[in-house]
Amino acid sequence: MKINLYKNEIIFVTLIIMFGLLLRGYNINFNDFWSDEMVTFYLSNPNLNFTETMRLIFETNLMVSYELILKLFHKIFGYNFEYSRYLTLFLSIISIFYFYKLIKNNKNYYSALLGVILLSINIYHIRYSIELRSYTLTFLLSIILLNLIFFQGKIREFKNFFSYFLIFIISFFMLFSHAYSILVIISINFYIFLLWIIKKNFSKNNTLLFLSTSISSLLFILIHINNIFVHTPDWIPEFKSSFFTNYYFSSFFGSRILGLLHLIILIYLITTQFNKVLKKFNIELFLIIFLLLTYIIPITYSLIFKPILIDRYIFFVLIPILYLISGLSFDLKNIYKKYTFIFLLVAPSILNHFSENTFKQFYTDIYPSKPEVGKSLEHIVKNNNLNYSFVSIENNPYKINFVYENYLKKYSKKIDKNLMYFNYANNTELPDNIWLIYFTDITNEKFIKPIEFKDYVIKSNKIFNHLELYQLKKKD
Repeated sequence: MKINLYKNEIIFVTLIIMFGLLLRGYNINFNDFWSDEMVTFYLSNPNLNFTETMRLIFETNLMVSYELILKLFHKIFGYNFEYSRYLTLFLSIISIFYFYKLIKNNKNYYSALLGVILLSINIYHIRYSIELRSYTLTFLLSIILLNLIFFQGKIREFKNFFSYFLIFIISFFMLFSHAYSILVIISINFYIFLLWIIKKNFSKNNTLLFLSTSISSLLFILIHINNIFVHTPDWIPEFKSSFFTNYYFSSFFGSRILGLLHLIILIYLITTQFNKVLKKFNIELFLIIFLLLTYIIPITYSLIFKPILIDRYIFFVLIPILYLISGLSFDLKNIYKKYTFIFLLVAPSILNHFSENTFKQFYTDIYPSKPEVGKSLEHIVKNNNLNYSFVSIENNPYKINFVYENYLKKYSKKIDKNLMYFNYANNTELPDNIWLIYFTDITNEKFIKPIEFKDYVIKSNKIFNHLELYQLKKKD
């Protein structure tokens, strides 16, 4: 009987994860890369030696782990932009499985089932499951770390040194996947600190765990001390008053209404059951700490110094949000209230997908959300003038001009091998007719014709969603 129940459980969970895979993997390359993805693609070039790769990564961003793994992926499967997103897709599906495992091992099967459903259909997780950025890897490593540390609601009793070393390694790779994941480490250590102060639990196990995570954090800071402030973005906006009414929940769950619904349910569940959670002093208390510190620390810094917080930087906050919602919902004694909450969490989220590309892609035409590089190149070929370039960015921040050139050259080989790219900054002899591609996804500045084309007139132009295409002709 138990074997049959276990088989049914495995089948059901597998079907849910496969549904999540379908939502993420179908039309995975419908959108072309946007500028940040092009940067990642450039940095993960397998033809660059390791030293050059590390130099470029440290000059450009702090997402070392993801870009090195992607470099290895490209080495194995080929340096093709059409393959790249499959790595992120794979990591996202693994993260769903580990999230299920985290809840099941620390709560119960039914809470885990609700959790895996909510994560599989979560619009924010789906969005970053098919983007060439490190956020999904950070999310996965955070869940793996928590799986290693917690079991049956408590911190595991580790039996050998290897366990602490493994936690150190996972923490280290997580930190080098995204710097903001240090909030995960801070939360773990704060929870251990509370165990020391409140529970008087000074066990060797907790002390060694604290040292493992602390040493990985200190090592990360020492390595990156000269880069952290250099790579702190200066384009992040200050908080609007609306932020303090939803805390990015509208982004995390697809709409302002759904965001508020999840936020209200979460607040209700925490406040009504906090005394019970505090009494248990288990993983649920840790997750509340994790949730609060993930917001409190960057918000405080932003208000005192300068803004540093945007939703995708704390992508991993979905872990405590969805775990607490799933776990505490099934702790409600009122059956009517319990299943009403579950219905409100699942049904509207599924219905919301009918207004999103996740469902619409199966039954109607959908519209891209990123620069349409492929269509712009196809337009160039269609008009029989195969000379093209792009508007280079002054001072070449983050090597962006090399990034654009690399991606466009790779893409043009797919469209038409006769397409001819010109680097106008280094070319004294330019053709009489040329197309200029201007990327607008990371800038609000209007197109200005480069000085090199002062003797050219704009013959035509066309917009391809965050990309402007200009046809230039030399004056007679």
